[in-house]
Amino acid sequence: MSDTDLVFDATLEAPAERVFAALTQARHLECWFCDACESEPRVNGRLLMRWTRLGSSREPFEARWVEFVPPARAGFQGGHVGYPDGNAGTVWYELAANGTGTDLRVRHELPRRKGYETLITPWREAWPRALERLQRHLTPPADPRG
Repeated sequence: MSDTDLVFDATLEAPAERVFAALTQARHLECWFCDACESEPRVNGRLLMRWTRLGSSREPFEARWVEFVPPARAGFQGGHVGYPDGNAGTVWYELAANGTGTDLRVRHELPRRKGYETLITPWREAWPRALERLQRHLTPPADPRG
């Protein structure tokens, strides 16, 4: 790792298989990460994400799955024209069952080139919020019957 790699850890109250699905399947990603998604969950499969919220890039984020080992590891690499060289880096997911749930490590590996320094702070702030949304997505609603 380098000083440009961002690392985030979360403990999620869901089995690794369910967390892995939430990280890689379009129908789940649309619930906690992006507004619209297409995902071919396999090595070299396409990953296309769009955001429509105010302030979001209008460019679709186009990526490929570079690693896919259910339910332990996955990674994607991609970007759009708004990033230097069109590359937002590589995001790696590592999952480990912990007895009651899953420990997740997210590592966002940025290219080690000029132009990425200004992206570090926004991503350092955005990933924890995304992981909170993931936790809410994975948490079943309380039973209203008590």
